[in-house]
Amino acid sequence: MTPIAELTPAPGELVTFQVPASASATSAVSPVPPSYVQENHVRRLLAHRAAGRAQSAWVGIMYDVPGRLDTGALASALRAWVLRHPTLLSWFSVQSVQDGGGILRHVVDPAGVSVEAASAGAYDSPAAIRDWLLELFDTGTDPLDWPPFVVGAVVRDDVSTVYYAVDHCHSDGLSALLVFAELRALYEAAVAGTVAELPETGSYVDFCALERERSALLTADSPEVRRWLEFFRAGPPPTFPLDLGTEPGAAYPKLSLSLDLLDAAETDAFAKVCRTHGAGFSAGVLAALGISGYELGGHDTYRALSVVHTRDEPRWLLSQGWFINLVPVEFPVVPVGPVGPVGPEAGDAAGSAGGGLAEVLTGARTAFARARELAGVSPVRVAELVPGLAVQPGAGAVLPMVSYVDLRHAPGSQDWAEANCHGLAGPGTSTDVPIWVNRLWDRTYVKVTYPDTAAARANVPRFLERLRDVLREIARTGEYRVRATGD
Repeated sequence: MTPIAELTPAPGELVTFQVPASASATSAVSPVPPSYVQENHVRRLLAHRAAGRAQSAWVGIMYDVPGRLDTGALASALRAWVLRHPTLLSWFSVQSVQDGGGILRHVVDPAGVSVEAASAGAYDSPAAIRDWLLELFDTGTDPLDWPPFVVGAVVRDDVSTVYYAVDHCHSDGLSALLVFAELRALYEAAVAGTVAELPETGSYVDFCALERERSALLTADSPEVRRWLEFFRAGPPPTFPLDLGTEPGAAYPKLSLSLDLLDAAETDAFAKVCRTHGAGFSAGVLAALGISGYELGGHDTYRALSVVHTRDEPRWLLSQGWFINLVPVEFPVVPVGPVGPVGPEAGDAAGSAGGGLAEVLTGARTAFARARELAGVSPVRVAELVPGLAVQPGAGAVLPMVSYVDLRHAPGSQDWAEANCHGLAGPGTSTDVPIWVNRLWDRTYVKVTYPDTAAARANVPRFLERLRDVLREIARTGEYRVRATGD
């Protein structure tokens, strides 16, 4: 995940792959509404626009192609790829207040889709290429227009670089990375004059219809809804555990930070420790986050919104779409009751909060398993059912969340390093600290964005460094003794 502001592309010829927007003139209103996450995204985007805040609301990817790019072959591959994923043929409109203010889905006729390559000239300045890409991505990805995606390339004789961006409505981070293997296979087949052998994929539009059907069965008295309400009413809203120096309702320029947490051997060791305690890697990450938050911020209970995938059928596994939901996770970091050693192996309890790794991992494992049961229940749907319930601080706010993904399962992931494949992120505003922990073949790293304030610039790196220390100690020793607050 690379902020586009940090790109330094080598010189080359810039090429765009244009899909005529006129095809949207043949689109028809679909009976399938947007998914809840799509609807929330569109309304958040409109809130930013109403407030005059620029927001790069797209998801992107870049990767290298050996030699000089065959632009005709990529145009052919791109058309074939778009037709495989019906969500990319969608765009949305917002009804007037008089008509209910709902969001309508429009679907473009696939027969009207074509792709043509067009040269934008040669550039020899990395900054100029970067600025060109940012403008392309920001102006060419809009959920209220079609197409909602853009593709560009820097063409060179030795190695060319392909760039892709799409409005977040149609993609999550994993979907963006899935583009690499699939589009590359279609491109290589087009160059060779063959047909790529790719598995069939399900349609995210079908998923949206299924989600709405299931959600319509929920009521305010449904057990799943009551569990969400218990979480919201049990404590303060989830937020970063240290001071960010932000003011309520204010938005700040967004900064980003990446930090390697574990190398490959340490990652394997950490996973083994988690398994020893009956926990998965996700629960282990949550436990380490909870420990870090207690030791630095004094939060004896960990409360968070965790990202879970909703690819709950084989047909969705390789589909393009926003297949995620947020679920509520809460567990104690320190034991309730007298503080003291938990056994002879605990050693000297001085400077300890009295909790060992087993207790924290057990709590995290149980809480995450229980939260995972709510994967099909959107907090937006809960807010619909419970008048007056505010699940986010404002229409333009992004809920702070924690995501863990083992990216080794993505097709082509072993080739990412050689192909210089990276996810791309744009600029924008921030009010809190979303956290992404990703496992690759050679390491596990954390990526965050955070508001540009003096307090956040000091406390966010401090927190991530403590998280790294906690994870490495667990990987090295197989144990961890929760330290007293401030240690």
